[in-house]
Amino acid sequence: MRRIAVLTGFALLTASLAGAQFVAPGGTVPVVANLPGLNNTDWRTDVSVVNLDVADTSIVLLLLPEIRDGVPEFEPILTDPVPLAAGDQKTWRNIVESLFGLSNKKGALSIFSTGGAPLVISARIYTLGDNGGSYGQNVEGVLVAREAWAPGIAHDDFYRTNFGIYLPFDPAPGAPVRFVVRAYSPDGALEGVGNITFNDAGLQQHSLSAIGVDGLLDGYLHIECLDPSVAFFAYASRVDQVSGDAVFRQAKGRQTDLP
Repeated sequence: MRRIAVLTGFALLTASLAGAQFVAPGGTVPVVANLPGLNNTDWRTDVSVVNLDVADTSIVLLLLPEIRDGVPEFEPILTDPVPLAAGDQKTWRNIVESLFGLSNKKGALSIFSTGGAPLVISARIYTLGDNGGSYGQNVEGVLVAREAWAPGIAHDDFYRTNFGIYLPFDPAPGAPVRFVVRAYSPDGALEGVGNITFNDAGLQQHSLSAIGVDGLLDGYLHIECLDPSVAFFAYASRVDQVSGDAVFRQAKGRQTDLP
């Protein structure tokens, strides 16, 4: 199963490099979830995929696990090809459970068309309100390399911020991929710093508290990969401490840094 993840991850990454931020035969949702959260939230993810081609195609979805304390929470799951007619849209409600059969789990999703058809992908993580309706955040994947930044973060009594890094392929044996994550105040003062190491493909998400941040009213993140040849996805999620509502901040890098 791990070998499948390696091969599929590299295939997706290769397909996505040229058009990662645009319409392309592959795409990424850097975080998907089906699990409870703080303040009576219950997060789930809906994903929609549109086939823009004039011909029918099929799509394959690869769910890679969240990594906690250095250990993947589950084995990667690769779906069978899913038919998608020309011009059609396919939507999965609560995709982690409905398609992959998992609950109380979080991960990252890579999607690509088997025949090279251009796809448009959208996703939303949300929770249902007690009195009807829902609230949450749209999720977008932006491919970056070397370093990336996410502004508009806060970590205090009013908001908390989590950051995530999704590495879509397995590192070579004995050659882990390492990141340094730094949080800054608006005037550029360093508020916290931490190291993140990947021995496996997957998602790592942490609170700003994990890198020593306390009482940051407004600031930004700098995420640096110590291997400049590695492409990855990263984000920050700023969550209202009272309501649980959230805002997604995709980390953005320089286009010239992409391999």
